[in-house]
Amino acid sequence: MSNIQTEAFVPCCRCGLDRDRWDCIAGKTYCPNCQEDLAMGEGEPLIERTEKKPCIICSRMGTLRYLTHPLRAKTPVEMDLCAEHLRSLVGRSLRPEAFRRLCRRLTQLHLSSGEIFLLHDAFYDKKGHALQPAID
Repeated sequence: MSNIQTEAFVPCCRCGLDRDRWDCIAGKTYCPNCQEDLAMGEGEPLIERTEKKPCIICSRMGTLRYLTHPLRAKTPVEMDLCAEHLRSLVGRSLRPEAFRRLCRRLTQLHLSSGEIFLLHDAFYDKKGHALQPAID
């Protein structure tokens, strides 16, 4: 997990919307609406080649790079996530232990879960239980 420099306002790879700094998955930009479609299983499936890197949550090899822009931060945060944890993060359904591991990694970058949209306290309680998963 690291902070990196990136260009702002890259259009969404699915709908072309370019009003903000969107999250990126495997180098492709996704607006919140298209990301929600992915989480709900309503958009076209995400098919990308994995990289031979360990997941920052479980250390499983074979990950996709996820880049997000923390609230009020000048630089985004990049993390390598296995398919299971990427799906869970985007779907707002991380298991509590995975949520806590990710939060500990964010703390190393002087960030809190509340600064990351998909980890915000509207979606998870203090113990890491999902409050609003995309699909129950």
